[in-house]
Amino acid sequence: MKIIIPHRLSLIIAATCLVLSIDSFAAQPGGDQSADIINAGFETGNLKGWGGWRTKRAKVVDDAHTGAKAVVLGPERGLCAQVVEIRPNSRYRLSAFVKTEAGAEEVQLIASDYGGAKMSVSSALTEYTEVSLEFVSARTAKDMLVILMHPSGPGKGYADTIHLEYLGEAPPLKVQSFIEPQERPILSEGGAAQKSDAEMDWYFDAKFGMFIHWGVYAAMDEGSEWVMHNKAYPPDEYRIRAENPVDGFTASEFDPADWAELAKTAGMQYMVLTARHHDGYALFDSQHPNSWTSVKHLGRDLIREYTDAVREAGIHVGLYYSPMSWRYPGYYDVWGNGCKPNVWGYETAEWHKENARVMKEEVYEQVTRLFSNYGPIEYMFWDGAWLGQSADAELEDLFWDTGLYQDPDTEWPIDESFKVRDEESGKAHGIMGLVRKFQPQLIVNERFSWIGDVHGEEGVSASAGPVRIQPTEKCMPLMKGGWGYRPNRPVFSFEEVVVYLSDCAVRNINLLLNVSPDKEGRIPENQRDVLVKVGNWLESVGEAIYETRGGPWQPLYGEYGFTYRDNRIFAHVFEGYQDRSLGTFTTQALGVHKVESVKNLQSGKELDWVRNKDNTITINDVDYGTSPALTVLQISLTQNVY
Repeated sequence: MKIIIPHRLSLIIAATCLVLSIDSFAAQPGGDQSADIINAGFETGNLKGWGGWRTKRAKVVDDAHTGAKAVVLGPERGLCAQVVEIRPNSRYRLSAFVKTEAGAEEVQLIASDYGGAKMSVSSALTEYTEVSLEFVSARTAKDMLVILMHPSGPGKGYADTIHLEYLGEAPPLKVQSFIEPQERPILSEGGAAQKSDAEMDWYFDAKFGMFIHWGVYAAMDEGSEWVMHNKAYPPDEYRIRAENPVDGFTASEFDPADWAELAKTAGMQYMVLTARHHDGYALFDSQHPNSWTSVKHLGRDLIREYTDAVREAGIHVGLYYSPMSWRYPGYYDVWGNGCKPNVWGYETAEWHKENARVMKEEVYEQVTRLFSNYGPIEYMFWDGAWLGQSADAELEDLFWDTGLYQDPDTEWPIDESFKVRDEESGKAHGIMGLVRKFQPQLIVNERFSWIGDVHGEEGVSASAGPVRIQPTEKCMPLMKGGWGYRPNRPVFSFEEVVVYLSDCAVRNINLLLNVSPDKEGRIPENQRDVLVKVGNWLESVGEAIYETRGGPWQPLYGEYGFTYRDNRIFAHVFEGYQDRSLGTFTTQALGVHKVESVKNLQSGKELDWVRNKDNTITINDVDYGTSPALTVLQISLTQNVY
């Protein structure tokens, strides 16, 4: 089935999922809303208004553009953010003055969570320069997220005088026609090409998967999967705690068949378990001499148990693997001549280069073993190829050799015993070479310094923007406040989860929803309860999710979106829909297509409708009270949508 690709005009304007004309963006008199940004010039001398978990490596200094103060971000990845109230259905201009210490780096100004696609603008100039962007808030938007970021590099970035200007009301919506279908471009990098549509059909159809963050960190109540880093536990101390026979990680109640049955009950079509997270503990057998594994610790190959059970249940098998490891000081200093900032206080040392090489070698041994010893794997969620927790795509590619073949002249050569060579050329396979040799069907994401088959979107912000061109997956935790287990944590409600899922489906995005088993391997009851309710909901509306594609019209954030399949269009109507109180729903233009019938998919009730002069239809007597968070309507046509 073809993927819907909006025209470039639609991509630009679909930041708010409105189809508008270019003329409608002409400047209009507005008003200054900078007062709504707390501490917009940092003149308080601190980060008042800019704190919270999003703020990292940021502090207020005297090097200002206006006034006396500014914020400095970095070195390496530094950012600060603030939620700002805005008016719905309005045009805005966001601006800031920024500069860098080094022209090879940049400072970004980002607008997010306003009901459209995330937007950013940047500058690498070393003198204060104004950067700005314009956006249109959704009709249901109440606030937005302003982010200032220095994404990477040993230098620092500066920002000052953040300004938000109201430009007037958004132009009225225009009725949309069907999006024109186009073939998805297949890209190549490092000698490896992305998967074709045919090879990815199962993934496009699946829509909903179970993510599982589980490892020794589940035994540490003071944190979750980042606890080793956040508490700066030395590797030896962390290992002692993890392997404590009473209070440590035991997996004593681990039953992967039960997990798989829960996933099936929830309507999840694939599962992804953390084979190794950033702490370097592997849930599988590894023969590398420096490995730390469940086989050595517990005498159990937990990944073997998992893959066998998931495969037996008829669910697509996926794994997560992190190449980075906090067990290696060389991770922060791969050249041995410039250690990046870190919580353990590691400083530059020549031996770090060799230490980094061993880290890379362990990765190659483990990836080779996962691909060659555990049967067919269908999806791999890479995570953590960045070095020193700082994005540097060129260095990542140089270090990891993620293409088809390793560089024979690499500065970090792995031992011959851990290389797998191509039978014809004799070249040593790189990461994607190992993928193609051992698991040719494998779909991978983009987080291992390769373009990936799947683009990732992460976090609990609502999905926004247009129908996606590229295969896309949103991962988010079901538990509020982290990915790995933490005791007595609240979870997102059933209603919230089905809105997340629907928001994704109407944009051609898969939802990978995370559960957090405890140290024994039990998934908390409040998480299980939500998944069972989601499964019950999908029993009645699954036709509008599975095997569908987003479209044939662009979604409108917070109000509605569409999926389609063969001759049926499914309207997903959210509680923010502005005509909801009328008990009606009006589609976009159907063109020459004729409607055969309309029904409420949840109740099965047939609904009356009328065709309007603009070729839309208005559906009457819609009972929005049956499912307040989300109502799904099925529109059957006399011919296929495309």
